[in-house]
Amino acid sequence: QIPRTTAPVVAAVHKYATQVVPDSTLLFGMDANTYENPKADQQGVTAFAEFYSGLDLNSCYGPTPNPKNYTTFHARTYLQPQLNKAIRYAEKDEKGDRNPKDFIVFHSKEYKVLQTTKDNTGDQKYTEGMVFPTLRFPSDHGITWTKLLRTGN
Repeated sequence: QIPRTTAPVVAAVHKYATQVVPDSTLLFGMDANTYENPKADQQGVTAFAEFYSGLDLNSCYGPTPNPKNYTTFHARTYLQPQLNKAIRYAEKDEKGDRNPKDFIVFHSKEYKVLQTTKDNTGDQKYTEGMVFPTLRFPSDHGITWTKLLRTGN
């Protein structure tokens, strides 16, 4: 079984921010490695949101992110390493990795989300249903950015 490391990492960063450097601002961009429909050995996005909300944290997608708000959609081809993970193009929707994995996390009392945007093209737009990386966009995670309003300390 693969250990779920996202929650312990967030807990450690939160503890450090609140106990060691309490006058600092926590703004943490991360690959949370969360899944819309998690298997037993995977971290679900809904459970992750409940976890960070319990620490008085929020994310760029709010306290209850949409599990269908994908930031990854990749499928290995037979031309890539790890042939055991390769799938046919016709199987991309059912076997590809399309999940909401990328977050920006912060203390709820410090910021309000004004706008969050994704990009999987390199042109500041996100094309739903498009498998990536591509020749123009070489990452298997989309870019997530957010505009925040500072509301307190």
